Amino acid sequence: MDFSQLLKDIPQSRLLLYLLIIGLLPLLLVGMFLFSNLETVDQLETSLQILQSKVVQKEKKQASNIALANYYRKADHFYIDKNLEKLHLLEPETEALKKISENPNFADNEIVRKRLEFLNGPLNRISFNESAVQSTPQFQEVVELLAHPVEVNQSDIRKILSLVEGVEFTSAKPVTEKPQLILLEFKFDKKSSSDKNEIYVLNMKLLKREYL
Repeated sequence: MDFSQLLKDIPQSRLLLYLLIIGLLPLLLVGMFLFSNLETVDQLETSLQILQSKVVQKEKKQASNIALANYYRKADHFYIDKNLEKLHLLEPETEALKKISENPNFADNEIVRKRLEFLNGPLNRISFNESAVQSTPQFQEVVELLAHPVEVNQSDIRKILSLVEGVEFTSAKPVTEKPQLILLEFKFDKKSSSDKNEIYVLNMKLLKREYL
């Protein structure tokens, strides 16, 4: 078939349309290629932004961990023994009962004597049992479980929490020798109440973390 004759048979208006389409086809292909590339670039920029955000968060976390480790690195290993386990609980009641027991009229009062023995004895002293030590390259930690429940008042609870948080009870100053202590359990139930004194039965569990 003669190609020139075929072209002559095509109307001129249609031939121009065909030529226009053929001329625009490369531009259309280039546009599609550029659009695809732009979409890929946008996806790449989004991925880079997410990655950068993760890197920044990781760096902040590492810096925070380093600061935390430096803060607690000089902690006293025996902080709990020297502070929490040395607390005298229910001091107002103890002092009141001492005065009563010194009165000749109540010298042989069995109820007063037994209550004083309980308040001054080991059954109402804070004492912890330690679980097995768990170690990592950065720190070691141990769960400190109260050996037995103790009776406390509101003032005792505030003192205990201030020592756990590492703040002096009277001045709110930070206690620098404290290891990192995390309250895992802190339960207290009201045992009795009077006009001047409320007594609670306390049980608690701590996580002690020491940085190496």
